[in-house]
Amino acid sequence: MFVNRINELNALEEEYAKKSASFSVVYGRRRVGKTALISQFIQDKPHIYLYITLSDLDSQLPSFGDEIKKFVPANMQAYLNFQSFEEGIEFLSTLELNKKLVLVIDEYQYLSLKDKAFSSKLQRLWDMKLQNANIHLILCGSVLSMMQTEVLNYTAPLYGRRTSQSHIQPLRFHHIKEFLPSLDRHTQMLVFSSFGTIPKYLNEYDETLSFEENIEKKILNKNSYLYSEGNFLLKEEINDSASYFSILKSMANGNRKIGAIASSLEVNSSYLSKYMLKLIELDIVEKEIPITEKNPSKSKFGLYKIKDKFLHFWFFYVYKNYNSLEIEQTKPVLDEMALNFNDRFVSFAFEDAVLENIAMDAQKYCDFVPTKIGRWWNNKEEIDIVAYDEKNILFVECKWQNSVNKESVKQRLIEKAKELVGDKKAHYAVVTKEDYLTQ
Repeated sequence: MFVNRINELNALEEEYAKKSASFSVVYGRRRVGKTALISQFIQDKPHIYLYITLSDLDSQLPSFGDEIKKFVPANMQAYLNFQSFEEGIEFLSTLELNKKLVLVIDEYQYLSLKDKAFSSKLQRLWDMKLQNANIHLILCGSVLSMMQTEVLNYTAPLYGRRTSQSHIQPLRFHHIKEFLPSLDRHTQMLVFSSFGTIPKYLNEYDETLSFEENIEKKILNKNSYLYSEGNFLLKEEINDSASYFSILKSMANGNRKIGAIASSLEVNSSYLSKYMLKLIELDIVEKEIPITEKNPSKSKFGLYKIKDKFLHFWFFYVYKNYNSLEIEQTKPVLDEMALNFNDRFVSFAFEDAVLENIAMDAQKYCDFVPTKIGRWWNNKEEIDIVAYDEKNILFVECKWQNSVNKESVKQRLIEKAKELVGDKKAHYAVVTKEDYLTQ
């Protein structure tokens, strides 16, 4: 199923429409939908799609040659015999085609892993041949660290050659209903809090089963695809996985301050710096700063968060319970979910869904369009959502609860927001579970 990705698709179309050669980089974590995006883009265009695996490169070269032969006259095909990928790519630059040819190298990081010098070879080919050819080169990769090293970083061999780049992010909450149209709004929120919004994970969800049955069969079952996904995702990116797993487990347990994470692991905070930077670079963790901070880089209130909701869920319910799950004891985990899933996961996911909704349609909540939106906290208080422009500011409390005394919550919100109002016009909103379910 191809859902959303309109901006990313338009960006590729704009590159293709250029009279000059195009060089696009498409990257993002595993299963986020990169290949689906590219497949949608190339379906009506002359193209060669090359998917690189970890097998020997020589065994993958013949299929590349067969794809190239489709673009040359039949009487020439028998004479074409490429000895390397770069030889085949160079040949493509000599073709005279009526329409621009799209050359996709998917999982590019494996090609550069198997041939350490390939990025330098491709740099030479681009500079000498491809940039003057009728071609749209797309490099696609899912191991973010290698895509940075080979393509994106200042020191990368291919740095400065790309004409566009797209960092493909997980879908938003409101897209869940497109993947799973039969789910009611309550179940959509439960799915958001556990399966997240990675397209591949949503495709695993079986709409004919209850939410609890999906959790048991699709995540907690040791033979299921998602049961081992956290392991695969991290071990593909990281060699020293034990330290990173310990950090992420600590964060999943609720430790978000660097000091609290360090204390739980019995190490100094300074020891964690390189690990946190790496996790941020890999798009696994993000550092949140109160939205009103004027100098975010110097803020003392930074909190760390596992970005992907499925990975957060996996570390809390799967990783720490491997001993039970390996012997197919799923009931203790389901019992724990019954006790704390709403408080530890759904309530926070609800905040994210409301924040997303405000960003998309602020008029539901106030009469201005915010220029900044996020969370706010200090040493004593926190406010779920704060959104503002030069003249107005909106404060929002989110309550994933039934029978909320909204007026009482609003008065408490007004008290907490006093120091932030300043000379702006203040707006206040309390959004409850009931509000969401009746929208």
